[in-house]
Amino acid sequence: MLACVATSTPSPLRLQMPADEQNQQLHKGPYTIIKELGSGLHGRVLLAYDERLQRDVAVKLPAALTVNTLTTDRVNVDELEHQVTSIVHECNAMRRVQHPNVLQIDRLVSGKKGDYDYVAMVTEFTPNGDMFDLLEAGGALPEPLVKVYACQLLRALEACHANGVVHRDVKPENLLLDANYQLKLADFGVAATAPTGADATEVFSRDESGTALYMAPEIKSRRTYRGTPVDVWSAGVVLFILVTGLPPFNEASKGDAWYDDLLDGDLEHFWASQPEEVLQTMTPGAQDLISSMLVAPDERITVSEALQHPWLRGADCVDSYLIRHAVSTHLEAALAASKMETAPAERRY
Repeated sequence: MLACVATSTPSPLRLQMPADEQNQQLHKGPYTIIKELGSGLHGRVLLAYDERLQRDVAVKLPAALTVNTLTTDRVNVDELEHQVTSIVHECNAMRRVQHPNVLQIDRLVSGKKGDYDYVAMVTEFTPNGDMFDLLEAGGALPEPLVKVYACQLLRALEACHANGVVHRDVKPENLLLDANYQLKLADFGVAATAPTGADATEVFSRDESGTALYMAPEIKSRRTYRGTPVDVWSAGVVLFILVTGLPPFNEASKGDAWYDDLLDGDLEHFWASQPEEVLQTMTPGAQDLISSMLVAPDERITVSEALQHPWLRGADCVDSYLIRHAVSTHLEAALAASKMETAPAERRY
């Protein structure tokens, strides 16, 4: 039986290699599980150590395989099959995109728990969490850092679209940060793909996939929609949050005043009615780019066009040391401000 997560000392996770990879001895397991990093609807992600490559990796397993289950009679077979299919789909989508700002897959391996076969996806490990963690720790990012991450996200999406992949779930939680705080687009579980050899302009869909707050309005229309613009909308929502620390609307549904403004194309009122803390941090350049991303799909800018926006000029090729330093400075400033807020008032006599 496989030990999914170690409780005290790491346990060896022995996964079978696919037949076409069993002769690649350099890459053969086992992987030693260190801890669980997180879990979602389709899978749980574990930090593991690759004994052969002598480095940390991330291992994504089906969520149906509960950590503490010692018997297999509690495994929901339908859920397990669905999650295995999702992981295989995610793996196939990720393999189509080779880019520094897209999480790289190492391999797909098979395993067995009791009577049940499953697959696990092994990827590079990103030790600095995700963009949501960074926002939670330090709040809105300084504008120069937002520009850098905007370029990295757009470059990742540009590579996806060029290789026939529409991500469909762009959000801060899926923007991982590596050891140098470089952005890595991850979690392709609901990605839509074009036929092999075609780019993503061939991707059309009707299903409702993604996360509600970041979901483009046309996804909810129950009509066929083009794939690539939905990633642009989601990226626009993310940029708004990076700049301000707040979402552009309270709910992505009719009845929310700001969301209704966007549906009506009334950008003037959308911006004029934003709270003061948004207006104080949103510069004209950022506002112009975000405005071009949060419009009707036929009017929406493409990722390649967004990368040419004047606001992003000079932010596309920034040394990793400078990015790491900028993040560290930002977090230190946020920590200092937090300490000032919680410090007891000075006594005056």
